Amino acid sequence: MSAPLAPSYVATATVVAAVVARYRLGVSPAVRALARHPTPLAVSAAVAVIAPLALRTSPLPGPLRWFVVFVIALLTWRGVTSDYDVTLPIGPQRRDKLLLLFLALASIVWAATLPAWIAVFCGRLRGWQHHAMMPVRLLKAYLAWFVVTAVLAPPPSDSTAGLVLVLGCVSLSHYVKPAWSKARLGPHPWSWARDNRTHYLMASAYSWGWARFLPSEKVSQLLRRARVVDRPVNILTMVVEAAGLVAFLDRWLLIAVLVATALFNLAVALASGILFWENIAANIGLATVVGLLPDTGYNTAFGWPAALVALTVILLSTADLLWQPWHLGWWDSPFTARVHWQVETVSGATRGLYNDYMCPYEREFGRVEGYFLTDEPVLHGHLGIVWDRRIRDLLVQAGRDPDQLHALKQTYGRTHKDEERSAEHVAFLTTMFNRLNADARKSPLPRWLRHLKAPGGQLYRWGDLPAYRGKEPVRRITIRYEERCYLPETGDFVLLADRVVREIDLSAPMTDLED
Repeated sequence: MSAPLAPSYVATATVVAAVVARYRLGVSPAVRALARHPTPLAVSAAVAVIAPLALRTSPLPGPLRWFVVFVIALLTWRGVTSDYDVTLPIGPQRRDKLLLLFLALASIVWAATLPAWIAVFCGRLRGWQHHAMMPVRLLKAYLAWFVVTAVLAPPPSDSTAGLVLVLGCVSLSHYVKPAWSKARLGPHPWSWARDNRTHYLMASAYSWGWARFLPSEKVSQLLRRARVVDRPVNILTMVVEAAGLVAFLDRWLLIAVLVATALFNLAVALASGILFWENIAANIGLATVVGLLPDTGYNTAFGWPAALVALTVILLSTADLLWQPWHLGWWDSPFTARVHWQVETVSGATRGLYNDYMCPYEREFGRVEGYFLTDEPVLHGHLGIVWDRRIRDLLVQAGRDPDQLHALKQTYGRTHKDEERSAEHVAFLTTMFNRLNADARKSPLPRWLRHLKAPGGQLYRWGDLPAYRGKEPVRRITIRYEERCYLPETGDFVLLADRVVREIDLSAPMTDLED
């Protein structure tokens, strides 16, 4: 029974090899170059090069076509509805958003304009960020497949089966690589699953600004329950992340793995405030498409030969030889040091300036932005993560002891103080709020449509103060450095340090706004 399928499997594998080679050597370098320099001449040249290929019929069946449309629409929604950077002229930004929308519609009917869409989304509208990388790579993979099929014209069944394989590999490689990274953290591949205290991530996220509407006593109760299941949760995490290595053995197994990754991302969002909504939507969309594909014509996308092809592609991407998913492997700690922003309004009210208000830079203000403002040595990355288990254990032992923490910071910490960046940051905030005080428009959406804005990826929108929502002009910005720690023995959240690192008195409102 398997002998007649062998030539088709070879043909599908050839399509996959040609697509990933075109992705790595052609599409990816071209897209990166366009994103760095999205000039009209460069974008027009890219469209002109691919335009002759777009005249040929491409065997893309309905479900896969709608998946490509869905991903384009998903990312266009994000790019079009993100806030303006009010420190820059608004007119060009508005035109870029309109151009993105026009190119999205054009790309749906004519694939030759997809490079131009990617150039505008990534190069002008800050689309090339961590949470959007996987969906953008899906579109790049589709573009590579489009070029290969237009040039080589393989049989339709082998061509579309190859596209299913490549799209699945792009998605699942973004989970396999974190599993591989976790397996390399300790002396044994199972060290992370056995020894990581994942409930520390939940505690650090709460300290950082996620779900602070919950009382700390309630969160402590949740953490005491969560620590009991740390090891099972860790094992399940690695199983879900590594499942992509065997997902192509069966169509329904692939669907199950894609759905599992979406549920995994949703659990991460609930626990830590890190929302990969683009990945969730893309994987659910891809799972739906795989389920809707006809029963015939896609046999070579599944089975052990297809699984071997997918395994090869995923391992090559894990080794950074195709695309480069993030490692996402670390040890969670209960200690966080963070820079916070707050404002004083003209009426004297003090409000927290949280990352959602700082869109289109919500990711920067939700992570570790601001360390360059302080000379305190920093021990960790986002949400208290460290890459040495010994440092994690030393932080837990130090608890609230200031002398031990000081010694740890002096021994293992790193100072990020940078006067030039600090001056640029102060200038940015000063310009931004002076222009907002002068009624500059921040959102491209009218007020009655702002609930349609695409969600952010860093959900740290709460703190000790009520959030600033722009209802009053601002007269002062205060930037503070804080250290917080969750004490596992008692379940307490303690504030260890809180000091002002910079105060900005705003000048008179600016009136020379460019549009």
